[in-house]
Amino acid sequence: MKERIGIIGAMESEVATLIPALTEHAEQKIGIVVYHVGKLDGRDVVVARSGVGKVNAALTAAEMIRTFGATAIVNTGVAGALEETLNPEDAVIATDLVQHDYDTTPFDPPGCVSGIGQVKIPVDPVIAASAAAAARALGMRVLEGTVASGDQFISDGKKKAWIRDTFGAFACEMEGAAIAQACYLLGARCAVIRTISDRADGKADVDFPSFAARAAALNAQIVRRVLPSI
Repeated sequence: MKERIGIIGAMESEVATLIPALTEHAEQKIGIVVYHVGKLDGRDVVVARSGVGKVNAALTAAEMIRTFGATAIVNTGVAGALEETLNPEDAVIATDLVQHDYDTTPFDPPGCVSGIGQVKIPVDPVIAASAAAAARALGMRVLEGTVASGDQFISDGKKKAWIRDTFGAFACEMEGAAIAQACYLLGARCAVIRTISDRADGKADVDFPSFAARAAALNAQIVRRVLPSI
């Protein structure tokens, strides 16, 4: 099987821009997820909407690797800002990811993943650097650093500060660290691309459906610019 790249978005808007661009397009449904297999700009890809949350994301990543032979996975989507200087439509490219709600603190540091013994799970530095360069080429402000994932929306100021200060995270969302963990364990490369949607303070003043469409269009351009480097 030729090398294939997996592309995962949690929401329909995050993959809807990419799916129509596929050639030699075929679909396969496994569980509740529809996997779109084909070529994107000449590269063999599989694209899927995982659904929101870490379990959905990890299952989708594992299926892409085991069933479809993906050797690299790019996760695209939106995130809330933890770093105070970030604004909506800025980009955060993960250098590593943490699960802020993974808590076995009687035995381990906060976020330490059992079986791996690590708090921060790395991504592929080459793909991450390519994604950062692509976002900057589109005129986006870009920060590269830690992204925190958890199965909860973050809108409380104290919780936001705890995640930022405990893990040194720039942004928070709900899928990236689970995808990174699946890739780490199954031997696939990984990159996580996030466009900031709000400041994770419960005061978002954007029209989210409209913003999500704009963010998806930007992220799709980043993904397509990254493909040649994978």
